[in-house]
Amino acid sequence: MATVSLVSKHDYGTIYSLKEKGFPKNSYIICSGKFRRVLYRPQLAGKKLQDAMEDAGEVFVRVISQLALKGEKLGSLVELVYLSGGLFYNIPTGFKRAHGFAIPQCFIGIQRVRIEGTEGEFSARVGYENFEALPQDAVVIIGDTIATGATMFRGLQSLANSLDEKGIRMKKLVVCTLAGSPEGARKIQHAHEKLAAAHPWLETYFFAGEQLFTLMPDGTDLRFLEHESIMPEETRKFTLSEYGEWLGRNMKCAVFDWGTRCKNPKKHYHEFIEFTRGMAKAAGIPKEARDRIMEMEKEAEAGLAEFEKKI
Repeated sequence: MATVSLVSKHDYGTIYSLKEKGFPKNSYIICSGKFRRVLYRPQLAGKKLQDAMEDAGEVFVRVISQLALKGEKLGSLVELVYLSGGLFYNIPTGFKRAHGFAIPQCFIGIQRVRIEGTEGEFSARVGYENFEALPQDAVVIIGDTIATGATMFRGLQSLANSLDEKGIRMKKLVVCTLAGSPEGARKIQHAHEKLAAAHPWLETYFFAGEQLFTLMPDGTDLRFLEHESIMPEETRKFTLSEYGEWLGRNMKCAVFDWGTRCKNPKKHYHEFIEFTRGMAKAAGIPKEARDRIMEMEKEAEAGLAEFEKKI
């Protein structure tokens, strides 16, 4: 049974420790209005989403600076960017705002591949990697959404290979996710155990926005109030006040297709509007939920209309 305990409160958010067998030892949940602007407004894309994620990136950096990076030299820090979703976590913006520092970056191009004949099971393949910025005694920071954890795990395998080839010691692994699942947390712990075989001093930290979401059978959708979700009481109360019970359980996904939403907002708007129109006709939908869905649809339509403007 997961235990969620208050650690501290700040103007940028509230931090909770998260204890659960099979999760990284240093696991935390962060509640923040900056995260909620993204999670509870899935109709948000384009510039508004980019602006919101810059603020979210700053929250992540301020929290990890307090709990995972204290006393570390800036020269030991490096961001590992998972292309393409990790680009939009704005970890570099967070470091510029919080520390006036441009964090070095490594990159890995990685894609989930559905395993044929299964429901919701994925592998991942790497198409590009660049680890030239890895420093000695590396403190590696990653921001990305984590559903099954297949992508995260495969990328960390590539990182381990590069560390071995370069003879570099890894001191800490810090993973931040705005939308993650319990399965993803367990996959990160599994990766930690593999890495610790070569780096026995390794400390791994896991930071999740608002909660860990139930991963649906399709291996993609992350639901707020489903049975496997883990959250502080304040997140549950906020979800009920924002969405209500019915929509809290039936909203398709906390972030929808993160890569599409970030890099192809026009497609996201179309997909979101298709979802809302279907949802509004769902049997048994309460009036309050239908009204909320229609409100979100109008905002998505306004975003879509921007593509008709001329420069």
